[in-house]
Amino acid sequence: MLTRRTAIAGMLGTAAAYPASRVLAQGGAAPVKIRVASVISAAWLPLWVAKDKGIFLQHGLDVEIMTVQNLSTTIGALGRQLDISGATAIDIVKAAAGGLDVVGVSGNTFETAANQQMRLIANSQSGITSIGQLHGKTVGTPSINGVVHIATLLGLKRAGVDPKGVRFLEMTFANMADQLKAQRVDAVEAVEPFVSAMKKAGQIDLGDPMLQVADPVTLTCWMANGAWARANPDVIARWIAALDEARAFIAAHPKDAREILAKWTRLPGEVIESIVLPTYGTSLTAKDVAAWVEATRETGQLGTALNASSLVLK
Repeated sequence: MLTRRTAIAGMLGTAAAYPASRVLAQGGAAPVKIRVASVISAAWLPLWVAKDKGIFLQHGLDVEIMTVQNLSTTIGALGRQLDISGATAIDIVKAAAGGLDVVGVSGNTFETAANQQMRLIANSQSGITSIGQLHGKTVGTPSINGVVHIATLLGLKRAGVDPKGVRFLEMTFANMADQLKAQRVDAVEAVEPFVSAMKKAGQIDLGDPMLQVADPVTLTCWMANGAWARANPDVIARWIAALDEARAFIAAHPKDAREILAKWTRLPGEVIESIVLPTYGTSLTAKDVAAWVEATRETGQLGTALNASSLVLK
């Protein structure tokens, strides 16, 4: 069986010689249908670009996209109703800790010091100016023990704050600004474009705890059932090649890419223009996942021994 590395190399070599559409046409094979899940967020723009610009079809893939509210709910459907799902490394770590055969098949977005998508934001009336002042305070989180939350727990611990001394309330990103303004919470775990809006309103930036995990650090990625992924290296290779082409399109045609973002998110034009797009990339290594395994262990959220190399498709 071809390894993923071999399959990717073969595909890229072919693509360099011929346009992908010609390769597919000459091969005469029907595109492979795969079912994919994502949420509505700028993080998944390469997926939508690859779909709308016909890039998936050019790489021999017929991609059906399902939009869900919470990606963690898709794990049980992998290998059955779904083939590939958007994820965070924490979703993969938690699934593996629960004994499920789930692997990361490609990266999607990275948090970097040069392009920070996450921030802890404090109420301007709270008097809080650093993460070290959050003991005894209430913090809004999108998901307890999710990727953003684990980063916050790690940031708190390394700032000398016992995370058990902080109260966390789950809420959607869209509701965080109102909850902060009403002083129902002292701080929130926010991401773009909500970060920029809250900072513009005068709220206090406490920094990016995501960078405590690593820099750069994998923020979102793509996962699949392990058995399915290992049996379909050529499909995964086509998937990665298509997303890489979509990333190139976003960089070369930012206006067109934002029009696709507006179509899928249904956000107003002024919001679309203000969004700071994340750093996209399909690379996903055992080292990337290992950083999150260690962060989860350091914050006391993981009691199972895990080998990060087994959590990424080789």
